[in-house]
Amino acid sequence: MERYASALEESADGTRQQERHYQLLSALQSLVKELPSSFQQRLSYTTLSDLALALLDGTVFEIVQGLLEIQHLTEKSLYNQRLRLQNEHRVLRQALRQKHLEAQQSCRPHNLPVLQAAQQRELEAMEHRIREEQQAMDRKIILELDRKVADQQSTLEKAGVAGFYVTTNPQVSTWACLAHTNVLPDPEGSRSVMGGRKMEAPSMTSTCPIQGSWAHPVGS
Repeated sequence: MERYASALEESADGTRQQERHYQLLSALQSLVKELPSSFQQRLSYTTLSDLALALLDGTVFEIVQGLLEIQHLTEKSLYNQRLRLQNEHRVLRQALRQKHLEAQQSCRPHNLPVLQAAQQRELEAMEHRIREEQQAMDRKIILELDRKVADQQSTLEKAGVAGFYVTTNPQVSTWACLAHTNVLPDPEGSRSVMGGRKMEAPSMTSTCPIQGSWAHPVGS
């Protein structure tokens, strides 16, 4: 009798799992229809079905949440580094302007053109150095974000999430961003746990969070 009851319970659990899988698959298929047609072609039924299976036990959501927390901490740290650099540059500019103003005020009129020419050269040299430092900082930020994206891709691939693998292909990255932002629902039932987000810094946008590299046909 106990064996029979256990078999019935296992059967009921299996039925619930199948129903949950069907619900997730249907939700994913509906969301995929909202993507551009060129991206829809890369998200096959098998890929979506495998993704729905990966979402069944909630482990993927926990992994994604952990990755998001790491990503947001990284973004905040990089933003603060860039902000500090901008503040340093602002102080340098203010100090140089004050220095030039004081020099001009104490300069004899007939020497003023020579002084102003020298000050202009000094200003241009400083602005050149500032641009180089800003570009070096931005390169550092991009490299760090790229490393985080690769870590995220690798983690999700190892977790068995369908379609994720490490890639630096910009074409794949572009449509992967659109795909996962619209496709992967969060555990609370809202639209997505992996939507793109701009960093709160002037002229700095983060790479696509938890970027997926959905499997696509060879040669596509």
